[in-house]
Amino acid sequence: MKSDTTLVSSPFFAGFLQFDVHSGDIAKNLIAVHQGLLEISSTNKQISPGIIVLPELWATGFAYEKLPELVKKMPELLETLQKLSSEHQLYLAGSLPEFSDNRYYNTLYIVGPAGITGTYRKQQLFSPMAEDSFFTPGNNPCPIQTPLGPVAGMVCFDLRFPELLRSQTALGANLLVVPAQWPAARVSHWRILIQARAIENQMFVVAVNRCGTTDGTSFGGHSMIVGPDGTILLEAGENEEHRGVMLDPAMVNGARSMFSTVSKMQDTDC
Repeated sequence: MKSDTTLVSSPFFAGFLQFDVHSGDIAKNLIAVHQGLLEISSTNKQISPGIIVLPELWATGFAYEKLPELVKKMPELLETLQKLSSEHQLYLAGSLPEFSDNRYYNTLYIVGPAGITGTYRKQQLFSPMAEDSFFTPGNNPCPIQTPLGPVAGMVCFDLRFPELLRSQTALGANLLVVPAQWPAARVSHWRILIQARAIENQMFVVAVNRCGTTDGTSFGGHSMIVGPDGTILLEAGENEEHRGVMLDPAMVNGARSMFSTVSKMQDTDC
């Protein structure tokens, strides 16, 4: 569905829902989203206009053996996200399994009151978790046009590949969203890489990591919202948290007006 791409220049809300993703249990994970949205709307004076980011594969986890069954439920789940988005008058972003042309993708969706605004397929698959054995990598990463401006996407392991964001920044992105399932053992890398991507591209970053444990792997939490100068505006701990903060687009313009590290790109297939 075509979105309204009228850009806002006034501050907007950005938040995250950090929770334990239960493998293969869509109903239980959706309850966590419902509860998180209610909490975040009750504890913040203003959340619209805004965007809330959910973890990587937030509804299903890496339940590879159930992929054929789970992808059949995605259309209904995306309709539910649209209803939640309309109810709270904001955008929801997070990755879900996608089935297209007989291939599975780990796909970031941004969903608004009018439906799916855009998608980004994970480009770099994490072989230690056998992700490359079940999913197909995306290509040609492009920012997603939203009323909050062009939004860049990266999914978890993508964060280690800065060129995936540079191209989206060159196409006008001022905000990056990163859903992830990042192990606690490397959470120090997570924190550094988020700040690095913000500093390199002089943009806001909303990066959301799950918490909890699956199959013996503990996930680190520490979801973060970082400013265009690398300042940590908000950071969660290791347990479930639902938080957000107002972001002022003028901060991006201010950072880039002092000296710019961003090159603009005109020719694109996006």
